Amino acid sequence: MIKLFTKRSFVALLCAVVAQAAWGQPLVPLEKNWFVGAMGGTSFGQGTFRSITEHQVHCGFQGGLYGGYRFNRLLSLESGFQFGGQNQYALDCCPYWMSDREQRYMSPVLGENGWYYQDLKTSTRWGKIYLQLNTDLISLFTGPEMRWWLNVAPQISAVTTKTSLIAPDKTIPHDRQWHLGLGGQADFGYQITRSLGASLYAGITCMTGERFDNIPVHAHKSNLIYDAGVKVRYSFRIPHKIPADDYIPTGPAVTDNGQGQEDEAARLAAEEEARRQAEEAARLAAEQAERERLEREAAEAAARAAAQKEAAFNTPIPTVYFGFDSSDIDNAYVPQLEMALAILQQYPDFQLEIHAYATKDGNARYNRQLSERRMEAIRQWFEEHGIGKDRMGKAYFHGVDYDAPILKEARRAELKFAK
Repeated sequence: MIKLFTKRSFVALLCAVVAQAAWGQPLVPLEKNWFVGAMGGTSFGQGTFRSITEHQVHCGFQGGLYGGYRFNRLLSLESGFQFGGQNQYALDCCPYWMSDREQRYMSPVLGENGWYYQDLKTSTRWGKIYLQLNTDLISLFTGPEMRWWLNVAPQISAVTTKTSLIAPDKTIPHDRQWHLGLGGQADFGYQITRSLGASLYAGITCMTGERFDNIPVHAHKSNLIYDAGVKVRYSFRIPHKIPADDYIPTGPAVTDNGQGQEDEAARLAAEEEARRQAEEAARLAAEQAERERLEREAAEAAARAAAQKEAAFNTPIPTVYFGFDSSDIDNAYVPQLEMALAILQQYPDFQLEIHAYATKDGNARYNRQLSERRMEAIRQWFEEHGIGKDRMGKAYFHGVDYDAPILKEARRAELKFAK
């Protein structure tokens, strides 16, 4: 995503440079003025979990609006609102286990449910109101006709974050948090026309308070949000008189035959075309970013569904035990049969495989028939609850189980899922 924004933004800026070079005229320098703009790009997070891991960079999204006042070529004051979001993942150096009470341990704890860090991720949505003072470093070494700028700015902000913990089997939302943010931003841009400019920027925000990803803190105690992308700004001219010695012409002088008016109209038309091209480039970049976000979320949802299905297939079904010389299903085993029934109803491509046994007491032929009746009892229970014969898969009646350590364990039916 970063490469996409960078490429499209560079093309837009290059078009503007070529157009201005063709006109061959510098801009009249702007001093004091108000400006507004919009921004968009990508977002990263770094708490206990990170968007940038050993194996992959997980890009998020962000955008916003801003405005400010330019005191002179060197200094301007800017304020704005940003919003965005990204996912964070565990690093390889965090092989910990977290209970569903969100307590960190070195390994699973007996009697508690939980997950390894490597199986978790967090999804964060954030918003930020900021104030920053821009300093144009290029203006320290060039004249007022220079169209390029390089702003560096310390920044203070109020940041709100809301994070959800995403485990393999459920999503746990957390309460919204508020942070004081301290950081900075840098942007490198070009003044396309007297009013329109575009730039590439990157920023960092260090937040106070609890870690925004809500993962128990251990070795990693950072609490950062990074953002980068494209900014487009529009400056409102403030009329003021320019001394004759400081005036830089923007076009040929007006002559009595009207040629000057025609040249000025052509210049304005070219400026409007350059502005339109820059806006179109920014729009296409935003649309591409949205498409990529939707595709990424769809792929993540499909992966979660596949993992849930695999976990359901591997769910063990407790063994059903029968009484002496009986093929009746005891009510105590109905809940586990209902658990298997729910999984079969949820996943139509699953089948049920049955293995039935009997004890060695009595006649071997009779015991084989008894194991068959126990198998049929299980199969009939599922058919009565809506599972057709085509879903029952293979069913076996093995007769006597000579390997059972005790007789009770031989009077049983074992069930498992099959595909």
